[in-house]
Amino acid sequence: MINEIKNNIGVSFYLKKMSHDDSVKKRAIYATIAFASTSAKMKTGLVCEDPETQWRRGIFEGKKFSEYNLQLLTIKNKMEAFDTRFCKSATHIKDLYNGVKMEDIPMTILAVFEESLERKTNVKKHKVRSSTLTNLKSAVNKFKAWMKETQRPDFGVVQSHPYKLTNMLIESFYSWNLKRVQEVTANNQILHLHNLYEMYHKSHFGNLEGLIANPFKNIIAVENEHIRVSKALDRDINWTWIEKIENLKYELPKGVVINKVDLWDDYWKKKGKHNPDYKAVSKEKFRLLTLILAYSGLSFAELGKADVLSMNRTMDGGKVLSGRRVKTNQIYTIPVTGKLEELINKLGPLPWQPFVDDNLVVNYNTKSSKYMIFSKYMDRVLTKHIGWDEDHTLTPHRLRHTFAMRQLNHFGFSLMVVARMLGDTEQTVRKNYADHNDDAIAKAFNEEMAKFIKKQKEKDDNSEGEVAV
Repeated sequence: MINEIKNNIGVSFYLKKMSHDDSVKKRAIYATIAFASTSAKMKTGLVCEDPETQWRRGIFEGKKFSEYNLQLLTIKNKMEAFDTRFCKSATHIKDLYNGVKMEDIPMTILAVFEESLERKTNVKKHKVRSSTLTNLKSAVNKFKAWMKETQRPDFGVVQSHPYKLTNMLIESFYSWNLKRVQEVTANNQILHLHNLYEMYHKSHFGNLEGLIANPFKNIIAVENEHIRVSKALDRDINWTWIEKIENLKYELPKGVVINKVDLWDDYWKKKGKHNPDYKAVSKEKFRLLTLILAYSGLSFAELGKADVLSMNRTMDGGKVLSGRRVKTNQIYTIPVTGKLEELINKLGPLPWQPFVDDNLVVNYNTKSSKYMIFSKYMDRVLTKHIGWDEDHTLTPHRLRHTFAMRQLNHFGFSLMVVARMLGDTEQTVRKNYADHNDDAIAKAFNEEMAKFIKKQKEKDDNSEGEVAV
């Protein structure tokens, strides 16, 4: 089947006033470029001295103006000769005529990916973590593999392209990918490609007409509400595991007090990470840090701030951990219980140097290396010491889920309170950490009903009320 180019380039010429003075007859000659429902105006550099006698039907009239007409015809022919498969808009055609190279403006999806990846790579150091770039490149390579295996062309990203990228094509890629990788991986790759295209679209939209909307959007089916809640509940860790971590004791070097140890001072740095004393101290630091995450709900990124465990006093004398969350920039306020305060005091200095500055800018290279060390301890060392036999991995983020679910269902706090402690919105908490379970609802109902009955009795009312069972 032959692909026909339905959009043709149209070029016409018109006169434009050169002065507000109506007595001035001469007019500048402009070109109107029309393509794919877009238009653009361009100066030709020519002037018509007397429009009434020298200009007719968009062209000079008279043999003495043949050279001028040749110039106009050259402009028209050059523009109309452009390959419209690679043209985005009338403005794009104007730019091409004025010397912008065809390859300077990405017009196919692979060129779009290449431009966005280059921009991601060249941003200020530490703004983008290396793992993110790796994942983005991996998603692009998977898309290329699909194109090669299914013998697809390099799709265009403008309405006029005969091989225009569509949602149906992306759905085909997604289905192909689901047969080769796990669903979570396929979903992540679609999201990575979505982000790369979104970068390109935001950069060029408005300047280049005819861009297609993001075809990677809404490809992933919205998860069923019951499935989502079930997954959120599955992330919760049984609190008995936290109690086992509390009861775990590491044998420390003689005379060492953990809260006096800074693993980054010269004494401990000279010992080296393979020294038995260093290993024992770091394991105890990590154990205490694990418990702090379980009792505070802090995300790992917050542990990169130098003052994250600094306790502030409220108006009524209570203590809180407060600040702005790295990911959302929203305020979090975590009341410090006696247990949490005890753990913070036992820990002393964090086992690493800060990797988040006062403006919440993250050094992702440092963060990644510290997270890897801590997560390996939790997954390979701590789980072995407490007899972990669950199917899922113990991670810092699971501790955050456990904290949230415990506040909602064990203590019965409202979504508003838990959201403020986590530095999230109520909607995010409900979506990602699940809502109150049945027991929590029944408990809250009984407590409120008991208060109601008490008030009624104080008024000498004999109402018995009802209690949920």
